[in-house]
Amino acid sequence: MIEKERCNEIISQYYTEIYNYCYAKMNFDTYAAEDCTQEVFVALFKKIKDLDDDNIRIWLYRAADNITNAYRRKNIRNDLSIEDSPEVRNTADNPFDEDVGESILDVLDDEEKAIVREYYGSDYGDKKSVAKKLGLSVTSLYQKIHKIKSKLKHHKNE
Repeated sequence: MIEKERCNEIISQYYTEIYNYCYAKMNFDTYAAEDCTQEVFVALFKKIKDLDDDNIRIWLYRAADNITNAYRRKNIRNDLSIEDSPEVRNTADNPFDEDVGESILDVLDDEEKAIVREYYGSDYGDKKSVAKKLGLSVTSLYQKIHKIKSKLKHHKNE
């Protein structure tokens, strides 16, 4: 079992960061983000003895990813996920190439495409530097991503 002090230290160091990540992944649903974040830390404290201190942050993001995906599957929502879009998945091979044909991302303006490119082209733990590069706060970055997802969802439903 983990010591109470160590537990509190880990929570104070990573909770907000993991909560914000879950919040964005859960389409800014506060309750879902809180549930997922709590599950992440419960899972961590069950596995903590097997982890090095250097791996905790990476493990937390991986767990948050798995838990938010499972939560969405359990609570079947008809959300449009930019991560699941074939256009975004293939950006490494062909980033926003105009010759690919019609893309759902064509409804985005240049600024929105740049945000998507930076956001999904970075490591999940590196959103602070992405926000800084774009001249935004992390909260503003998440809000813009949410608006882009809504715009794409609206376009898809038309």
